[in-house]
Amino acid sequence: MDEQIRLMDQNLKCLSAAEEKYSQKEDKYEEEIKILTDKLKEAETRAEFAERSVAKLEKTIDDLEDKLKCTKEEHLCTQRMLDQTLLDLNEM
Repeated sequence: MDEQIRLMDQNLKCLSAAEEKYSQKEDKYEEEIKILTDKLKEAETRAEFAERSVAKLEKTIDDLEDKLKCTKEEHLCTQRMLDQTLLDLNEM
């Protein structure tokens, strides 16, 4: 009977030590989960900001392309007008 009590006491101590060990691991994993969750939130925030920046840049590109097209058309009109003026001057 004493032997069984001693074995049960040893088993209880082993189980208590294992519980402490796994409790510490669990705490460590919970902290790691918290850190990773924070990093994920930061990454998502950066991604959203980047998406907004890309959208703004795309709009700026579209606006600049439209302005370039208008400027080219104005240049062609001016070139035609200069050509016509030169012809008119040569006919005088």
